[in-house]
Parts: sequence; C-alpha cells; structure tokens
Amino acid sequence: MHRIDTPTAQKDKFGQGKNGFTNGDPATGRRATDLNSDMWDAVQEEVCTVIEAAGIQLSKGEHTQLHAAIGRLIDEQVKTRLEKNQNGADIPNKPLFLQNVGLGETINLAAGALQKSQNGGDIPDKAKFVENLGLKETLNPTKRVSIGSIGTGAFDGSTPCINIGDSDSGFIGSAD
Repeated sequence: MHRIDTPTAQKDKFGQGKNGFTNGDPATGRRATDLNSDMWDAVQEEVCTVIEAAGIQLSKGEHTQLHAAIGRLIDEQVKTRLEKNQNGADIPNKPLFLQNVGLGETINLAAGALQKSQNGGDIPDKAKFVENLGLKETLNPTKRVSIGSIGTGAFDGSTPCINIGDSDSGFIGSAD
C-alpha cells in the first residue's frame, strides 16, 4: 500500500510526507487529484488480500466480502485467546506454561517438600534432622528431663514435679 503520489495529489495533507486527495478548485485552477493505476492496484490488492486471507473467494457481485473477512479473521483470533474467567484452566500445555514463566524449579522443590499434615512423620533421616536442629544432646537419654511419676505416684497434674535424668539422680517435687 502507498499514499497517493500523482502530480495532482495534495502534498502533506495528513502531515509531512502524508499526501491526500483534493477535489480541486476551479477558481484557482487547481485540478482534482488524478488517480493512477499504481494507487488503485495498491488499494485493490490490500482489500483482496484481507478477503482471501479469511478463506473467502473473491466474487464480483458481492459487496460485503471485506466486512465478512474482517469478522472471520477476528473470530479466528478470539478462539486462540485464553478466557479471563477460566483462570488458566484453558491453558493447553500447562507444563510448558509453567516452564515459560520460570516456575519449573519451584515445582520440583515443592514435589520434594515435607507435608505439613505429616507433622514430621515424613522426615527421611530423623536422627540427622535432630542433629541439624542442634538437639542431639537435648534428646540424649542420660541427660533427659521428663515430667512423670515420682516415688509417691504418677504425675497427674495435681502434684507438680520434674524428674531430671539418672546421672543427676534428683527430682523437684511440690515441696521443693
């Protein structure tokens, strides 16, 4: 496509380098814009290209083909768009989408994550986990602090006491 460029075109009608048409002015002797085959060939081919791109065969007697072609081309493009109200449910290749937005590593990390509902039951190496938390000595059986029975009976909450590991051989009772 190109703008009219015949000698009678109105120069810069729509801005610098944007020629347009004029009806002429008999009072000043200005001629109306002459149309040449270059201009009409360009218009014809631009319009015909749109119609044919929509899969419509050109027909001399039809005068709505351009309108139909534009509508069809828009409809085809709309079909390839995602619907906002689907919230991603209509994404055709979800794994590729997640990779493209950079979530591949996040997904892999989540797949290997511990499940909150397991409350630590799914920790594969519990001893190493305790060591990493710095609790290895805290959980040492010879240094353990426990709440439980003393010589006078079971700890039931009515008599507070704390038993301290065997190596200390002591306890704190309600009287202490």
